[in-house]
Amino acid sequence: MAIATAFDLIIVQRPKSSKKQPMEIFKNGGTQQNGKSNGVFVNDDHKSLDININKNGGTEKASSKYEEKYKPSENDIVEGKGKYTPGILGQLLLSFSVYTNGSKILNTHQGAGTLTAVNGIRFISMTWVILGHSIGFGAPNASNLATFFPKMISRRSFMGILNAEVSVDTFFSLSGCLLTYLVLKQLKKQKGKLNWFMFYFHRFWRLTPPYMLVMMVYIALFPYLGSGPIWKKNGLENNYCKDTWWYNLLYIQNFRPITDQCFAWAWYLANDMQFYVISPILLLPLYFNKVAGTIVTAMFLGGTTIATGIISTHYDLGLSTFDKNAMDYFNNYYIKPYTRMGPYLVGIYTGYILYKIKCTFKINKFVNLLLWGVFTAVASLVLYGVYDHYNGKPFSTEVASLYNAVHKTAWGAAVCWVIFACATGNGGFINTILSWKGFVPLSRLTYSAYLIHPVIIQYYVYTRKQMVYVDDHQMIYDFLGNLGLSYAAALIVSLAFESPMMGLEKVIFKRGQKK
Repeated sequence: MAIATAFDLIIVQRPKSSKKQPMEIFKNGGTQQNGKSNGVFVNDDHKSLDININKNGGTEKASSKYEEKYKPSENDIVEGKGKYTPGILGQLLLSFSVYTNGSKILNTHQGAGTLTAVNGIRFISMTWVILGHSIGFGAPNASNLATFFPKMISRRSFMGILNAEVSVDTFFSLSGCLLTYLVLKQLKKQKGKLNWFMFYFHRFWRLTPPYMLVMMVYIALFPYLGSGPIWKKNGLENNYCKDTWWYNLLYIQNFRPITDQCFAWAWYLANDMQFYVISPILLLPLYFNKVAGTIVTAMFLGGTTIATGIISTHYDLGLSTFDKNAMDYFNNYYIKPYTRMGPYLVGIYTGYILYKIKCTFKINKFVNLLLWGVFTAVASLVLYGVYDHYNGKPFSTEVASLYNAVHKTAWGAAVCWVIFACATGNGGFINTILSWKGFVPLSRLTYSAYLIHPVIIQYYVYTRKQMVYVDDHQMIYDFLGNLGLSYAAALIVSLAFESPMMGLEKVIFKRGQKK
């Protein structure tokens, strides 16, 4: 990274200021280069060139030898425009440049046809994930947990944290929607043909190198980073993941019990990759035949809903990992693809609709307000409708099974309505907020933030020298600190692991280059 950045700044980015084209002289005696008045003619030796100004404002060169010496050649470069163009090896090296990669990450430009509201949704959802993990990971080391937790549950507002698991379903919805919208546009552009090798390779290459590299650094170094009475001297992973790391590499670790998993929070990546692998079964019917595509999507949605209900009833599951039968809930429901695909399917169909209508669909003002009200009510019921269950009126097995079977899909539908409304010009001030350019860089860092934030939180928790008395202020400070440090670390992770791999792919496969 250091070598690449030095090469970038010194050789590529630094303008060739010593090579300038000769300037034209204004009739008032000034000089002009690229349409700008400079007043002084400076040659490539940075010395003044004698010029005689005649009374009519014309000019004559002092000597023909200057004319010959400063005659521009084909190798001369205009200052500020000419830059060294590296060859293939230089481009490979530049993939690791902090300057170039940092500029790309921090760039707020959003191209035409971009679903701009997705940036805000992605960052806010990642913030929600970090909030839930900040409280969940820190709770076991709270000295007043026995009194604090019941107090929090009695607050209806706390359901937004207790039920924060649906924040992951937001990402499933986004993933399905963006995949469908972009792939169908590409299929149309290429008349129904797609390079399926690159379809899968790009996804694997996009996710895997930063994922594996963060795992490597975390597993190897984490045991040596801290100390204290509750510090895990052998790290947080069983046997340093010696027998389980390859499950992560193949994205199948979600079929193992959580106690045997390495890098446990990456269960989401396994699900998302598995959905991606089978997505052509849904995408191709949608592209070639609307009816067939709709039927296939509906069949998948029906299958995942029924499977979830049966599993929930069989294991008598609660409503979250904080509820009864927590291990069965996590192992048999929470991390399995056949129980989590509902929001992804809703996202896929939303992406298809946006593709068909080309993001142009004007809704009557009153109908629009009605739809916003309906989906707001749906999202609120998903989040806050479980309040009675945790406060003395637990749901029956049948009601809990119904909730588990439909609530994630319902949440995905609410999220997809926001995407649809904002993309079609029916989002109003909500679209203005979610499309704020400041969300663009933060959105780009979301993947790295997801990978690194549990490491940041757990380091903070396990380096404490004593248990902490938890209250609202403590939670707020812990959360804001974890959020800020996670995104700071995410920038480093992105510059070191994520951006270089994306740059290498573009150089090797010439992705993104116009022919």
